[in-house]
Amino acid sequence: MQPAVAHSREFERVRDLPRRVLDLETAREWAAFLTPRFALRPGAKLRPWQAQSIADAVQCGGAWLALPVGQGKTLLSWLLPTAMQAERTLLIVPGSLAAKTYADFASYVDTWRAPARPIRIETREKLATVGGAEMLDAYQPDLIIIDEADDVSNARSAAARRIDRYVRKHDVRVVAMTGTPARKSIMGYWHIVAWCLGDGAPLPLVESEARMWALALDEHSGRRPSLGPLGSTVREARAWYRRRLTETAGVVVVDEDSCTAPLTVRVRLAREDAVLDAAFARFLVELETPGGIPISDPLSRWLLDSQLGLGLYTRWNPPPPDRWRNARRNVARFVREQIDASTRSDHPLDTEAQVLRRFASHPIVREWLTVKPTFAGTTETVWISRSALDSCLDWLRELRAEGMPGIVWCGSVDFGRALAREAGLQYYGQRGQSESGGALHTAPMGESLVASWGANKKGFNLQAWPRQLITMPPQSAKWLEQIFGRSHRSGQDEHVIVDVLATSGGTIDAFEEAIAEALNVRATVSLTQKLLRADIVRARPRITAENEFRWATRKG
Repeated sequence: MQPAVAHSREFERVRDLPRRVLDLETAREWAAFLTPRFALRPGAKLRPWQAQSIADAVQCGGAWLALPVGQGKTLLSWLLPTAMQAERTLLIVPGSLAAKTYADFASYVDTWRAPARPIRIETREKLATVGGAEMLDAYQPDLIIIDEADDVSNARSAAARRIDRYVRKHDVRVVAMTGTPARKSIMGYWHIVAWCLGDGAPLPLVESEARMWALALDEHSGRRPSLGPLGSTVREARAWYRRRLTETAGVVVVDEDSCTAPLTVRVRLAREDAVLDAAFARFLVELETPGGIPISDPLSRWLLDSQLGLGLYTRWNPPPPDRWRNARRNVARFVREQIDASTRSDHPLDTEAQVLRRFASHPIVREWLTVKPTFAGTTETVWISRSALDSCLDWLRELRAEGMPGIVWCGSVDFGRALAREAGLQYYGQRGQSESGGALHTAPMGESLVASWGANKKGFNLQAWPRQLITMPPQSAKWLEQIFGRSHRSGQDEHVIVDVLATSGGTIDAFEEAIAEALNVRATVSLTQKLLRADIVRARPRITAENEFRWATRKG
């Protein structure tokens, strides 16, 4: 029997929620009404969508705000406690943004009305610890504001579970803000919308029903259930859901760009290199790196492919025992086979962790779980090529010739530090800090810099650097949206040009997957990300017998 989306009480509750259509004129009226109530200086003005967000949060007792990157979400964090008459406000931010948030709040004091009581700022990372649960119970917030709410998109993460338990037990209002609400599934924000709106949420509050909706609406390769009351076709069902979501009070989805400056995204090919050609031939044939680390799932393939393209790999030092190494290779092969076999099933598998849970009693899995704890060696980085390093140095020289500062974004700490040393630049890692103690939000303007995109892709205003080069590009439109938004944001006057360094066919695949993800977000959430607004300039390498493995793509 084919599974189906049910015409249930939850469906009827969602269907029958009142509707309203957001429009810019109404948002401007809210801005004109609310600005005098919060601004302390002439000339200070709320943006229309900031004001609409405040109005929705007050009227609905919470809100889910999907606002474009650069729309001023930090100022909302400052004003919402006053607007919602909160006694104890807890603001949750990524660890990398804590220092910047304190600095931004200090800058508001003489311009915007301060909350009657201090806002407590805690990081998502702290919330994930045992002390995070104790903090919630001790502080007893009556308003929780979650900045960069997509950081708790995994409902099973420790931070999300702690918020969920607290919301279920206490009378608390929740406002969640994000510029990138989803990647591949509505389940990435289902629980967050439920925290914010409760019975007013435009999604089923029963998790099993929400998951059936996700199987019906998400873009995936598995078997799709009958769409039931959602529509007769996937396109029709997505259109119904998109309208239902965006026309719900307390949901503010703004499908516009906060920046009117042009944005160009260009694929830039790294230098050719015979050593990398040989390394990729082994990687794609033997499905493991030169260091003997095997591919197990799509995420590990992207990670290992991207590292190798940068000219480096990791290996165990000392090497693991033969039994451990063989068990690792066997389970990696088993995981790949199960993921491939599940592609067209009702419940496709995507990760190694999912496979190990589902097949926990399989002999190959049992052997791996038995021997895994017997070896706890460390890894070391081995460099085999300068192709990517020299390609980045080429880019920096071109910028210097133009008199233009730029940012090289790095997905590998080893690569980022090595590049910064060779280029004589600062490398900004965790929490936006450099090794010399500098802070990214106070980086010297006019000077190029190197930064970790994993640690610093959110929150920072870096519009003084209108040129970017992304190495080890993520396969996520959500993350690219955040990276682009550091420079391409409200107030930017320059043409922003982002170069994506392609070091292999795998990195080209990752870029195309990000575009596909952005199209899915637009279809379900009605949010057009920067990647779809940009002028995209693709590049393809000249394929030879020597480099065909390095530049192999899944689409050929």
